[in-house]
Parts: sequence; structure tokens; C-alpha cells
Amino acid sequence: MSKVVSRVERILDGYVMEGEYYRNFSDGGDSQEGDSLDTWVSVIFGCDNIEPIVEVVCDGLFSYSLDTNYSARPYSLDDIGHQWREFQDGMKHGNRFFNVSAKKFLDWIFKDLGKYSASSDEHAVVRLLTPGEAPFIYRARTCMSSSSVRDIAANPSRNLAAPPRERAGEGRMNPGGVPAFYGAFERETCIAELRPPVGGTVVSGQFKLNRAVRVLDFGRFEEADLGPAPSFFDPKHQAKTGRQELLKYLHNEITVPVLPGAERDYLTTQVIAEYLATHCKPRIDGVIFKSVQQGAGSNIVLFSHVACPILASWGRIQDSFGTNADGQSDGPCIEYVGGSLVQHAICEVQYKAEDVRLRDGMTKFVVDSQF
Repeated sequence: MSKVVSRVERILDGYVMEGEYYRNFSDGGDSQEGDSLDTWVSVIFGCDNIEPIVEVVCDGLFSYSLDTNYSARPYSLDDIGHQWREFQDGMKHGNRFFNVSAKKFLDWIFKDLGKYSASSDEHAVVRLLTPGEAPFIYRARTCMSSSSVRDIAANPSRNLAAPPRERAGEGRMNPGGVPAFYGAFERETCIAELRPPVGGTVVSGQFKLNRAVRVLDFGRFEEADLGPAPSFFDPKHQAKTGRQELLKYLHNEITVPVLPGAERDYLTTQVIAEYLATHCKPRIDGVIFKSVQQGAGSNIVLFSHVACPILASWGRIQDSFGTNADGQSDGPCIEYVGGSLVQHAICEVQYKAEDVRLRDGMTKFVVDSQF
């Protein structure tokens, strides 16, 4: 039993800390954040806190008190976080091409990608979007002048679609010169993602798929069942649970907008997009991810090989990542829906904040896990 108590103590040392005290304004007294010691011990054993083993172990934990509440420590990914930083540094400052260690790391992140929830289309991580069944996709552009509006209206299927490669700038999922189709499943989300100023003008249009595409849904991926949770007594518990935390972090990284002068910071997500498009079997044609501008909105990026074919010098159509068996692409997988163009005059911008009350004298802060 002494060995069991010792193991539990090491686990607690790594996962909990003494809860913060705060003034309870309802009764004027002090309260403590967190849960009781027996609650934490019952979580470790995966049982109810009235089980005899919980009481025996708590009695042997001399470094902890039944009269004290304990809170979870901010999540630290340790070795996984170190690997992620090495991956980022390798992409930004090292060997960007033929980077074996980067590929190994991405192989681990996206291992068994197509197997999660594969029995249910409703929860499948890799979704097959088909013409007629897939929702419409909206794409918008900010117009700085009336002539820009006229240009789009004159030929929306060309001027509102993904830009040609010579005009394709850096994006969160594409490097400069490799175009991609960025859109949203709601017109409001599409407008909000542009962050237009008050008084500005935006033109949006509707697009539809003309053939099936296979896309990775990051929202489903980060919530997917990656297998049974490992025991707290497993020495690799944190490493095994860290993959889910990394997926959540990665989803957040993809939603961050590209800011002028900071394009290098998005090299890692661009490499991830190319990995999905070229190393997954079957290959991934795009990704779906949440919108930070519209709480319930969703964005979609279709990669160059399906959305933006280009004309090769020998006169045949091919794409930026490769061609089909005949040496040709099937053309763009998405097309403009005639009569769907709308001009939006931006009259008001609203800000929504998530407020967290700070207590006077507070010295410890629990923040979202960072790498």
C-alpha cells in the first residue's frame, strides 16, 4: 500500500495544485477554488470517492490535506510541446523541404485519420462533400472602389473565385503563388472573416461543388474518440493525452488571421496543408475549421489541386500538387452560382468579449494551454 500511496502522490504532484482563495461576497467569508483531495484520488483510480481504497490512500498522503481544495495545474505538454516547437523552428529556420523529422511528427498527428468515426457520416472526421448534398459555400472580397465592384459583377465566376497563381498571396493554408479557395458555409461568416471597416464595401457570392471532395473537419477531429483514456498510472499518460490537446491548439492556430509582416508565422500551417494534400492516402482536398469572427460559423479551404487548376506550358491542365493518371486535372471542383452576388455596405462592427473577473491580489492565473 505504501508503494500505491507513493505513486498517487507523484501523480498529484504533477497534476494538481492548491486552490486559490477568494472572498465570497455572499457571506463575506473566504472560499477556495478546486475539489477535495478524495475527489482527486477517486478520479485517479476511476472509482467513486466512497470506495475503501480512496480513504486508505488519502490517510497516507501526508503532503496533502482533506481540509484543502486542489485545482488542476495548467496543462503542459512537455515533450510534445517541445516537438511542436522543433517542428515550427525547422520549418521557419531550418530545412523546409525534405524534412524527415517534420514528416514523422505530422505522421503522428494525423495517424489513422480516416478511421475516426468512419462508421457514421454524421461524425466522420474526414468528410466526403458531394454535389447536391453539400451546403453552398460563400466567398467574399472587400472592394475599395466602385470599379472593383463593377469588375466582380462583370465576371463573378472568375473575379470572385480563387486568385490566379501570379496573384495568390500568403494565406494560413497556402504559400504565396499557390492559390487556394477560402470560403465559408454562411454568408455572414464570410463577410466577418474579411474584417471590413465601417463604411467599407464587401461583395459576396455563392458557390457550389460540381464533384465530390474529401475534407478534414478540424472541429470533429479535435473532439474525436482517439481510443480509451490511458490510466493515470501509465508513465506515458501525459504524452498519450497530449495529442488531443495538440489538435485543439492546432485548430486554434488555423483560425488565426494572417497579419501583414507576419507571414512566416503561418509557414507551419501551410506545411500541414501541403502534407494533407500530398501525403495522406486517399489525399485530402481541403479542411473545415471554426470561425473566430462568427461564433457558430465554419470556414472551408479547398486546396489548389481541386480548386485552382492552372494551364501548363504544354497546353494541358494540371494542378499545383500533381495531376491525375491521365496527366490532367478535372478542372475546378467548385463553380459560381449565377444570380447570387450581393453587395454589402458595412454600417456597424460589433465586438463580443468573454469577461473573466479578476480578484484583487490574485497572483496565479490559469490560461489556455500554450506551446
